[in-house]
Amino acid sequence: MIKIPVAETIRFAYTFAFGQIGAIIGLVWLPLLLVALLQFLPYAVGTAYPGNATDTAQATGAALLNLLFSTAALILYAMNCVSVTRQALGLRQGAASFHFSLGWSEGRMFAAIVICGLLLVAVVGLYVMGATIPAFVPGLARAPFLGILAAIYAAAGLCAAVWFALRLIFLLPPVIVAEERIDLARAWTLTSGNFWRVLAVVLAVIFPLLVLQAAALAIIGGPELFAPLPVNPNAAASALEQRFSLFDRHMPSIIGLALVLTPFNLGLTLGASSAAYRTLVPARSISRTPGSGGSR
Repeated sequence: MIKIPVAETIRFAYTFAFGQIGAIIGLVWLPLLLVALLQFLPYAVGTAYPGNATDTAQATGAALLNLLFSTAALILYAMNCVSVTRQALGLRQGAASFHFSLGWSEGRMFAAIVICGLLLVAVVGLYVMGATIPAFVPGLARAPFLGILAAIYAAAGLCAAVWFALRLIFLLPPVIVAEERIDLARAWTLTSGNFWRVLAVVLAVIFPLLVLQAAALAIIGGPELFAPLPVNPNAAASALEQRFSLFDRHMPSIIGLALVLTPFNLGLTLGASSAAYRTLVPARSISRTPGSGGSR
């Protein structure tokens, strides 16, 4: 069984993300700007909060319009995943000033993102349903050890969700791009026996950016953005509403932060998955498809 070399994979991810940041920015800047515009549109047309609509028809229309915006943004994200993965796999080389391409690869990536999202929602839904079982068992809800069982159940559920998500998603972008098909089973089996190595790689490439993003958000929104919610339900609801209002006030800065960090995030995560894929799959299996249509 081939093992993913953790240090080499992390090294490639950082070398790719920072060494080819110019090419990555050239590939993703146009879709990212369009995504930023799509994030602003709900506020511009007044559909940001469908629940505040005066009637059901208006709320439904606002929700459908927001779904359209989200779908378009997801398609653009899939486009960026394809272009950056091609660059990381070596299927595309050199610099780029802009890139915009909607083809079969982008369609496959979009479909895979939607399928994985639905699968993860289904898994979380089953987990939440399992948490309600004690309410239907006579006497179990008052058991003195229920709190311990709940803590164990929550920890086990979190671990299972991480395991499932990493096995399903980590190698999916290079599988879709290099093998030109949506094959969740292929992405799943390739990570067999490598979960802890994949986890180490993922933590190494996403944790620094998460810390940086959290620090930047704290500077933008202030310490109240991360303050714990009150225990009282009414006070917690009021505090949560204030957080949303705070996000709305600083939305331009938050979107600007995403525009700056996303190229590095894509370079690190897709660089890591591409490096791991090239270790697990012989080089001759990676087809050198043109795939650079729309790039300049």
